[in-house]
Amino acid sequence: MTSNIVECINKHLLATRELPIYDFLEEIRKMFGRWNYNNRRNGTYTFTTLGKKFQEMLSINEYLCLRMTIEPSIEFVYTVHDGRRRFIINLSNKTCSCRMFQLDEIPCPHAWAVIKQKHLVVDDYCSDLFKPETVVKTYDIAVDPLLDESEWKISKDILDEVLLPPRYKRPPGRPKKRRDKPLHELMAGKKRHACSTCGQLGHNRRSCGFESRRK
Repeated sequence: MTSNIVECINKHLLATRELPIYDFLEEIRKMFGRWNYNNRRNGTYTFTTLGKKFQEMLSINEYLCLRMTIEPSIEFVYTVHDGRRRFIINLSNKTCSCRMFQLDEIPCPHAWAVIKQKHLVVDDYCSDLFKPETVVKTYDIAVDPLLDESEWKISKDILDEVLLPPRYKRPPGRPKKRRDKPLHELMAGKKRHACSTCGQLGHNRRSCGFESRRK
């Protein structure tokens, strides 16, 4: 099992793995320090309602609501007509029958239609987790720099201790620097051309049975 953050860290540590353990750990500390500083700086200089990614989602939803019409029921409940479909919006509960409002915690296109027509403040209907001030608080804890080795205070017991490497037999062959990709990632990188006869993937015109089925 892998995750995006693990793969991102492994990618940045390809060259660092060749260093001794002390230098390896020091490079990791400096890398996290740079990331922490850059993310905090980006959050500090963000002047939109939400962070970059979520502000883009909010702008797309605003564009999608332009041709929708709303029908009020009570003060906070509205019916939004989107073409031939209709959706129920409850602004007090921040819910929509399409469920995008609840899942994303950002006004969906139907909620946006109501917010724009009622001249409400969209900031009140967005989760605080996506706002720049919350992002800045995430990186309040700094990655402290390391003192020079001459200023370290290490007890004599630790200095006298002899640390041996673990008993490990290296397997034959050159060690891999890149992970083995699963089948779905390998298949995703290959271009699959559609058949010129029927338009389906997985075969070409010569092996297509569309013409024979028509006869």
